[in-house]
Amino acid sequence: YTSISIEQLKCFVAVSKELNFRKAAKNLNMSQPPVSRHILNLEYNLKASCLIEQSSVKLTKDGMLFL
Repeated sequence: YTSISIEQLKCFVAVSKELNFRKAAKNLNMSQPPVSRHILNLEYNLKASCLIEQSSVKLTKDGMLFL
């Protein structure tokens, strides 16, 4: 049984919209580490990688489908 929280979803949508963890955290009135943790937990629960961090943040194919 997987448990996806509202916080995980809010963080995922914010990061997907901004394509930037720091900006998403600011918009959510959070610091960046909890946002990253929520995304990691979401990806663990989904058993899929949703975001790729390279020189910028990008949605994976699974991330686009989930969004």
